[in-house]
Amino acid sequence: MEQSNQNTEELQEASNALYYEISMLKYSARGLASDITGESTIHNSLVESFLIHARLLIEFLYKDKRYKDNVMAADFFSTPEKWRKIRPEKSKLLNETFEGSHKLLAHLSYTRLQVKKTWPYLEIAKEIEAVLNVLLQNVSEDLLGSRWKTSSEEQKKDRQ
Repeated sequence: MEQSNQNTEELQEASNALYYEISMLKYSARGLASDITGESTIHNSLVESFLIHARLLIEFLYKDKRYKDNVMAADFFSTPEKWRKIRPEKSKLLNETFEGSHKLLAHLSYTRLQVKKTWPYLEIAKEIEAVLNVLLQNVSEDLLGSRWKTSSEEQKKDRQ
C-alpha cells in the first residue's frame, strides 16, 4: 500500500467529499428501498446513482494500490498498514457489488448481460456503513472537514 503525502487541509477537504458520497449512498438506498419511483427511467437513474456511490466507497475503503490521485481510506492514517490491519474483510456482497457495478455501469460488455439486475440496496449500504464506522472511529477528528462537524452539531440538536 502506498503512503499518502496529503496535508491536514487536503484530508479535511477529501473528508468533505467523502461525506457527500456517504450521503448519496444512504439517500439513494432509502429511495430505492421505498420503491417511490416504481419501474421507470427515474428508478434506473437512482439505481445507477446508488451503484456509482457504492462502488466508489468500496474502492475508497478497500483499494490498496493508488490510481493517480484517488483518495484512499489509508490516507487518513500515519501508515497504510494501520488501516489495512483494522478494516473488516471485504464481504462477498461488497465484492459482488463492486465487480457487478463496474461491468454494469462502465462498460457495454457481454459480461454485463450476466450481472444481476436487483440489488439489496439497504444491505449493501449497511455493510459499507459498518466499514466506514470503523474508519471514522479510528481517524483523528482534526482530519475531518467542516461537513462532519456541522453534521455532528445538527445531530446533537436533534436529540435535544
